[in-house]
Amino acid sequence: MFACLFAFTNLNAQKLDTITPIRDNIGDLNEAAIRKGEFPGAIKLPGTDVSLAVGGFIKAVAFYDTKYNVKNEILLPGTFSPENIYKGQTYMGAKTSRLYFDGRYSIKDIQMLGYIEMNFRGESGFSLRHAYLQLSNKKGQKLLMGQYWSLVMDLQAIPEGLVEPTISGLPFIRRGQIRFSTPISKTLALSVSLEEPINSDLKGVNMTPLNKYPDFIASLSVDPSSIYHFSIVGMIRPMSFADKTDDSENRVTGYLSNATFIVKPNDAIKITLSGLYGSGASNYVLGADSNAGYFDGARTELQTQYGGFGVYRHEWNEKFRSNFAYGMFGADKIPNNPNPHIKSSTFAFMNTFYRVNKYVNIGVEWIYSAKENYNGGKFNNNRFQFGIQLF
Repeated sequence: MFACLFAFTNLNAQKLDTITPIRDNIGDLNEAAIRKGEFPGAIKLPGTDVSLAVGGFIKAVAFYDTKYNVKNEILLPGTFSPENIYKGQTYMGAKTSRLYFDGRYSIKDIQMLGYIEMNFRGESGFSLRHAYLQLSNKKGQKLLMGQYWSLVMDLQAIPEGLVEPTISGLPFIRRGQIRFSTPISKTLALSVSLEEPINSDLKGVNMTPLNKYPDFIASLSVDPSSIYHFSIVGMIRPMSFADKTDDSENRVTGYLSNATFIVKPNDAIKITLSGLYGSGASNYVLGADSNAGYFDGARTELQTQYGGFGVYRHEWNEKFRSNFAYGMFGADKIPNNPNPHIKSSTFAFMNTFYRVNKYVNIGVEWIYSAKENYNGGKFNNNRFQFGIQLF
């Protein structure tokens, strides 16, 4: 009943740079071709002022599930069904290993960043996580375009887990987007984004979801001190679909609001509380299933959704740290949907990590997850994991 995790990130370039040059220049007739880059771990490409870093990690995972039987390192209770909650399993693999390329270049007061990151969870091997370009200036303003974490997320709220902490009630998705961020004051920041619509969670009869109009998201974050952090996020989701009976286009609008509060009274403790409320936002929220709404041929009903989570993180000393988290997602019944769809899901975990040294961490984790459907079905699973992270 254990899981093993080996993660190899990019070598500690900051330390290596103080010990050795980027490459041995003794007997090197072209030693000037390789130069130190503008940020740790980077080199300058020959003949240019572009700094490039290549990194990532290898993550080998093994776990035991009491009932879940899909060989997936990412656990999503919203996907539980009679087909995948049966007799449990043991799994070992390394699909969540990552590889990234980070390139940067500056023109006067503008810094350009290009970033690509992938893992190995795709059917063909690679799966793209992030791929974006970002421009930033000395005022702290940023313009980002490409695939990155959706603005509906507060990245400071994501708890620490052995793999990815897919806790119910957490907005968690990557999206193609155009985003602009700017500080308003020393403690206040505003971001807005237009994000790629993926309306596969709009279901029904004789209809085809259309990805025609982008989702609009705005986020306001407040950091009055190093102790407190607060954010509010709002999303408008204009969805549309084609009615196959008369080839007409129909529209319906979903929305999502989310608020997060974080307090760090000292270096050892971090407490996170977050809550959300919305309608037809399934694809954006962990713990939801694939039913944001339903078209029965005459009318469209979106699902009202709500949830939240809490996390307590404690650094016991310089060697040990623990995380305790609980999250839930709840939803109203879709009146015109005769098929099973989610009523609620829960996701709780606790873990403890031991920091052997700067490069090695050892951890244990237990996850409990459950789901209940309207129109029948209750499912649950326990997962037990043990992990080692190197570098």
